[in-house]
Amino acid sequence: MLEIEIIYIIAPLIGFIGMMSGGYWGVGCGWVIVPTMLIFGEDTLSAVGIGLLQMIPSTVFTTVRQLPEIGWKRGSFGLSLALPICGGALLTSLFGKKLNTMIIELAGSPRPIQWFLVVFIGLIAIQTLFSSTASYDAPLAKINGKQSLIALITGMITGLISSMLGVGGGILIRPLLSSFFKLKEYFTSRISRFLVLVTSITGGTTYLLKSGVIDWHMLALAGAIAAGGMFGFPLGSRIHHIVYEGGYAQHIHKSFGSVTIAVPVSTILKMYDYALLSQIVMLTVAFALGAYLLLFAQYVKKHPLR
Repeated sequence: MLEIEIIYIIAPLIGFIGMMSGGYWGVGCGWVIVPTMLIFGEDTLSAVGIGLLQMIPSTVFTTVRQLPEIGWKRGSFGLSLALPICGGALLTSLFGKKLNTMIIELAGSPRPIQWFLVVFIGLIAIQTLFSSTASYDAPLAKINGKQSLIALITGMITGLISSMLGVGGGILIRPLLSSFFKLKEYFTSRISRFLVLVTSITGGTTYLLKSGVIDWHMLALAGAIAAGGMFGFPLGSRIHHIVYEGGYAQHIHKSFGSVTIAVPVSTILKMYDYALLSQIVMLTVAFALGAYLLLFAQYVKKHPLR
């Protein structure tokens, strides 16, 4: 009971900080929320469901406002990338819960899913640290039909993984858009946010229903997190604009990889019964992340590169 009381108290703050990072990097904050929920005693399916559901109210207004900025004319990134990616994710995100349930039944525990989360986020962190995003003066990428097909397949894979792990999908699609499709940060962040909203709605609703009945604890906890996230996501989006326009696009890209390293570490600590230490690590990272984003935005205002 004590753990539940504590988690309801800290949920809005975690949501604020997590979704501030989500708005900044153009991803959902499931990569923070799901491990945090596991650390504070939620079961795996509930943690994933909460991670998806809390993103919906946090991201919807900013994402809808930025949709026209992606471009939706013939040959635009909206039609050639955003539509196939999000369309593919829409289809497969409905099956993540079913696959998770099958894995837990076969393995007798959620440990394989937790290891999948650790390895997945760890690989994304490494890839991001050793890659770069397109420079400001680079020509706009041209997306052909073959690449649009790859985007569709990628979207389908992303939708399934996001609904299994509760990570929204932006954490996977962001490095792909910047490194493979060579998009500039401006478009990468907007398409990632659109994907997060799609997978959160479709995947999250599958977890909300248990045997045809709404899980009110899951809904209440997701709502408490989203209450903070609704303030954090627009703020993170605003900080992203300041940093990007200040000439620090590469910094946005690299810092994403640096921060994600903390998530696998804290999750492993929880898996091997170092619950208190994992809570300390996760909360410390969360507070440090919030302070870093706010302070770095102030630094960029005083020291712009362009």
